[in-house]
Amino acid sequence: MTALLDHRETADGYHGEIFRRGGFRVIVCKDGIQWILQRRKSDAGKRAGARWIALGYFLTRDGLARLWHRKTGASAPEIDALPDRITRGAGR
Repeated sequence: MTALLDHRETADGYHGEIFRRGGFRVIVCKDGIQWILQRRKSDAGKRAGARWIALGYFLTRDGLARLWHRKTGASAPEIDALPDRITRGAGR
């Protein structure tokens, strides 16, 4: 069964997700003009489906990579593969 994709950036099935690892994920905003680093909300089990909160909004790959590393302590090849800067519709 395939999960339904959602247009809400906070939804677990958001269609603009680039990748997730553990309780963190990177998405492209609904307008396609910035990357967003999100963390799974801790009380998600009390609701239907997981909810995600934004930790930062980025136009550059380097800024996204710095916050990812600060929050997770790890690197992410998926971030390294992104372009230097997001342009409308890029980054997915």
